Amino acid sequence: MFLTSIEPSLSRRGLSKLRKRLAALTMTGMVILLFSFFFIQKTLYDSAIDQARAQMMAITYHLSAVLMQNSTIDLQRVIDENPDLSVGVLDTDRNQINGTIPPHLVDDLFDEIDKQKAYRGSLLCMHGNTVMLMAYSILPQLDRIVVTYIPRHILLGNWREAIMLHASLFLIVLVIMAGLSVWLWQRLKRQHLRAADLAEHFNDSENTLSDCGCAILSWSSKNPSGILTSRLNWPEILGLEFGDVKPTADAFLSRLGAASRAQLRSPLIDNEWQDNRIGTMVDILTSAGQTQRFYLMAQRRQEEDSETITVLLLEIAPQQELCHPFETYLHHTPEPAIAVDMEGILQGLSPALAELVGKAVYDLIGKPVEFLFLPEDRETIRTSFINRQSGDTQERELVLRISDQRGETRWLAWHAIGPFEGMTFSSARDVTQFVENANKLRDTLDQLKRTNEDLEQFAYVASHDLQQPLRMVASYTQLLKRRYGGSLDQEADEYIDYAVDGAKRMHKLISHLLEYAKTGSNDDEMAELDCNQVLNEAQADLKAIIVQEQATITHNDLPVINGDRISLSRLFQNLLSNAIKYRRPGVPPHIDIHAMRDPDMPGFWRISVRDNGIGIHPEHAHRIFRLFQRLHKDEFSGTGLGLSLCRKIAEQHGGRIWLDTTRPLTDPGATFVFTLRGKP
Repeated sequence: MFLTSIEPSLSRRGLSKLRKRLAALTMTGMVILLFSFFFIQKTLYDSAIDQARAQMMAITYHLSAVLMQNSTIDLQRVIDENPDLSVGVLDTDRNQINGTIPPHLVDDLFDEIDKQKAYRGSLLCMHGNTVMLMAYSILPQLDRIVVTYIPRHILLGNWREAIMLHASLFLIVLVIMAGLSVWLWQRLKRQHLRAADLAEHFNDSENTLSDCGCAILSWSSKNPSGILTSRLNWPEILGLEFGDVKPTADAFLSRLGAASRAQLRSPLIDNEWQDNRIGTMVDILTSAGQTQRFYLMAQRRQEEDSETITVLLLEIAPQQELCHPFETYLHHTPEPAIAVDMEGILQGLSPALAELVGKAVYDLIGKPVEFLFLPEDRETIRTSFINRQSGDTQERELVLRISDQRGETRWLAWHAIGPFEGMTFSSARDVTQFVENANKLRDTLDQLKRTNEDLEQFAYVASHDLQQPLRMVASYTQLLKRRYGGSLDQEADEYIDYAVDGAKRMHKLISHLLEYAKTGSNDDEMAELDCNQVLNEAQADLKAIIVQEQATITHNDLPVINGDRISLSRLFQNLLSNAIKYRRPGVPPHIDIHAMRDPDMPGFWRISVRDNGIGIHPEHAHRIFRLFQRLHKDEFSGTGLGLSLCRKIAEQHGGRIWLDTTRPLTDPGATFVFTLRGKP
């Protein structure tokens, strides 16, 4: 459906202006590029001339130094390796002592000397059609002037090679720029032609909609009395000239009948919508002062910071059935859509649905709409229509399966509005990919859950079944120690002690592993409990070691949560026993437990257990919660399951546990923090 209209002439004017700007920009770029080229070459030329002057003056100064040492030497022989360079020696009376210098160059030289009043210098002069670069050095001690000259073009050979290279590069850039501009020009030209074709297309579409008695209007909800942003076929379908009706929302609303205006005041005038889309029959005054019946469908759309109200008007003839306006709308909607009466009979569908399902779907018009969907979802459709017939107008979205023209199952999310005058309109969006991904995720989660259950069951069975043979090994090893201890040599007694100690540690490890496997298996035992009482129970179980090590435990008021008493008691026992076990030598253990509301997770409590023991380096913060991970294997006994069990208990209660790594290393001790969900 055409929800917006355009002004093709504006688009074409914009494209024409853009092409002119492109041409101006291209010409400007070429001019700047050429100016840059000439400026760079001028700079390079001046630099080459200055370098040549300096080179000639250096050669001349060198030759004058040679002449000072040997006044009879032939200077031309000194520079035999440079045949293009000529050397001559003059006296101050312009007599040539050595070499050959053309007389007119001698005149130019002495004019330069009289002008500059310097002992050394250079000048440019003409020798026939050749520009010569001449340098001189005056030797007043010998009454001599050393002169060198060479054609300028020989010294500028490197500059000519550079200018050819730069010219090639600039030419390539110009060709690329010109090619890009021509390409953009052609693209804009084609776009210009498309805009013209689009304008003709919209003109044809506008005429077609006008013949069908269809008009589209839209305006900003922030300014309901403002100018219409779209006014397709308005007020032409009323038989008015365009100048007879101002192109404003007020002009349209003023044409509504009193009853229709009262009915639509809330959404269209006061901008109070119960739903973002409504449909109803309205009466509109025509030019003859008569009332004509129209079907009106209005929609409120949010686009970025602007909110637009769009109205579709469909002209209704007295002999037309009510479903005809829906058929006109369905013909233009880009989404799969259907129109169904209150009996659940399919009255119309959109071309998008026919393209998805196949042309055979038109055979279902006049039949129950449930046949459009797979048999597994038909009961859902029947239930939905029964609820609507009973007066349930609550909007909901149904996700139903449909078979496309290739026989594949597609999931469509249907949104229904109505009923309006006994007709319900439903549009759909394809959510097949989303549903398939959700099903894959659900299957993966089920598989992970089964795998986790199997692993826990395996750990439980393995731990339980290992107890009996381990008891036999431990019993007979202890019996062997009692009967033969001291009767064998010292090495045999040591071996027996190793066996007894290993059996005890193995028994302890299996017991802890069995406890770890059983933790979390009784989720139904969650109940409301006071953490203060749970902590007291944990301290009572550890009373002997607390008294033995002279440990002190302090805490503030702990919260009431919903959890498993045995598991939480075990959590406190493990943290307290670890704090006492890993104490500093000679320092009585002190443990402080503090509870506060979690600042990051509403409804959770954060409980910290802080001790003054040997502490844990932050680099081990994640490792310590893994199974069988121990940091002090030689100094302290243990199985490496205590903190793993704490993590499992915290996660069982919806929280987590971690080591506080913000505690400074200079502050001895460790702080464990865990979260628990509060009482609901």
